[in-house]
Amino acid sequence: MAPYTITEPGYSLSLPVGSPWLTLRSASVSGSFTFPLVALIGRSSWPSGVKMRAATKGTSLTLWATGPSRRPLQQGVVTAHSGFFTVRLGGQLGSAPGLEPAFFSTGRVGLAMASITSGFTPDPRFSPLTRTPAVQLGPIPVAPYTAPFSPPPFDVELATPVGWVGIGLLQVPNATQLDVSSRGQVMVNYPLSVLARIQDQGAGGRISAPRVAGDSAAVGTWLRFPEFVVTLASNWLTGLSTYHDALASFGAATVAAPPGARPSWWSWPLVDTWGQQLVTDAARKDNEFTAGWVLRYVALWRQKFHLKHFTVIIDAQWQSTLGSATPSSRFGGAAGMRHLVDQLHAQGLKVLLWWPLWVVPQGPVGKVKADPTSAQFATTLARQMSTVLGRGKQGLHVDGLKLDWGSLIPGASHYSRPQLGVGAAALLRYMRLLAQDAWRVRPAAVIDASAMAPQFGRYEDLLRLYDASSADAWTNRAAVVSAVDPLALVDGDGWRLTGSQAIPHIIESAVFGTPAIYYATRWGGGAPISDPEADALGLLVGMTQGRGQGTAWPLQGDNDSPLDSLVGDDWTYTVAGRLVAESLAGAQAAVVYHYQAGCRAPSQAEIVSLVAGRLAVPLPAGARLVRVTPTVPAAVTAGAGTPVALQARAGVAYYLTLTGC
Repeated sequence: MAPYTITEPGYSLSLPVGSPWLTLRSASVSGSFTFPLVALIGRSSWPSGVKMRAATKGTSLTLWATGPSRRPLQQGVVTAHSGFFTVRLGGQLGSAPGLEPAFFSTGRVGLAMASITSGFTPDPRFSPLTRTPAVQLGPIPVAPYTAPFSPPPFDVELATPVGWVGIGLLQVPNATQLDVSSRGQVMVNYPLSVLARIQDQGAGGRISAPRVAGDSAAVGTWLRFPEFVVTLASNWLTGLSTYHDALASFGAATVAAPPGARPSWWSWPLVDTWGQQLVTDAARKDNEFTAGWVLRYVALWRQKFHLKHFTVIIDAQWQSTLGSATPSSRFGGAAGMRHLVDQLHAQGLKVLLWWPLWVVPQGPVGKVKADPTSAQFATTLARQMSTVLGRGKQGLHVDGLKLDWGSLIPGASHYSRPQLGVGAAALLRYMRLLAQDAWRVRPAAVIDASAMAPQFGRYEDLLRLYDASSADAWTNRAAVVSAVDPLALVDGDGWRLTGSQAIPHIIESAVFGTPAIYYATRWGGGAPISDPEADALGLLVGMTQGRGQGTAWPLQGDNDSPLDSLVGDDWTYTVAGRLVAESLAGAQAAVVYHYQAGCRAPSQAEIVSLVAGRLAVPLPAGARLVRVTPTVPAAVTAGAGTPVALQARAGVAYYLTLTGC
């Protein structure tokens, strides 16, 4: 008998009669990729005598698995869309609810692992290239205990005979991890015994047992889970982009403030106290981190970098107790902190406060015990947001929050009302309540967080790349965000920057997002910040603030590494389809283009380089060089749209006058 088939532009699916084996084929690549349309839910293997029956309707295919008594055991529903398809798996809970469910697996076989040559995970805590990629929300067992992305995108990419196949989740799950095992099972750590007691609302849980015409009524506890989104792409980077687009088509990937809707000050550089706290020992000597210390740091930073406007982040140790909205007595309590914030506002600056998630005050120190499902949580959180963001007599007058420690998520047994969410779904509830409370008090408040799963975008404004140990690591993280959260504004972070890493990373982040500088005297490794490099960085960062609000994308590298061939050291930034900024020469310089109204070609370009030497400055199509100011010995261009060869001096701003329209 002919198999069941579904064909969409770019791919096709087929399922033989009486079989669970779904085969994916690409319209542009020969070969196929096969996996079973079944799952193990509280079972280590399938019971004997299971039969498969399928049906198609339009672009959907449904597969029923029934036992010897003709009672339904499981259902799989595939729905095809342009560029991707979804898979919904659910079924009867087996006799071993303590087992982690395994999707696309019969127990003996799963994904065709022999045909998978590589894989990619967008989670920085793991090696990026592996045949068994994983993503995870949760603490890491060694210092610093917090994970970079909280959560990372719930999507992994696999290199198969039909291209890169992405397997991700549509809804935010009642779980914290998704991974591909060496046996080809897609594992998601749903707490089955908890889900069996709660009704599914999209994140996973119990549903009414279905009945299939011609079969006996289903018995036992039936569970349903978030849908898988399966994508097909030419590489892992475009695979992540396709995953975002798939979520967006369902309204599951939205942005709180998309490009064009953001206050301009969100593009001011972020000047964070934490790095300087570390290099001056103020982070360890509590009595040194005071309002006076912050004012001195701000004055020194302005003197070094010569920028008039920036956003100050008062980092950890400002609270009287971890998780409290009451400032420490070292800051003069609430009145002292409010006075400090007002002083910074009077200087034309904005102010954010560091805010730890999952920590509530208890005695002299905080404790990881926040429960966003409890009846008291929403009231307490609303009161805290009113205190830190409020403009009244009791408020601290700050302009937003830098969220941290999102990965310190409690286990499933912690929640008093698990029906409101456990795992990642609990964090989503936490961030939703926090953001709504914050914006109710101050509509323009900025929420800076590190939840990179696209479904969280509506509850945060800046996506923080978090701590990394190298400029390359930050670049790779930014590449993931540019693909999976393309409309988001990125906080470049940078508190661990050493001297050799600082300049390229700050230049890159000034193009792809908002640069964050944590130091005024020395970089993280102890190297001094020289006056010339601070002058040049300040000049470049100030220049790139005028690039507008758009989207970033990495330029390809110049070698054959699977990472570097897709993600090089330089970035582009576009607004409404026009190139407005680009980093140059391996992130040693940057250019910003200016356009007259109604023109597709720029009329001017500004360039700043941190090093002396020859620069190749690209010109967008239709632009031709007229002159360079200040004049340089050699500025050569072959014609419209071709690069300008510029012999640049370090720390000098060059202005190219172009033909424009």
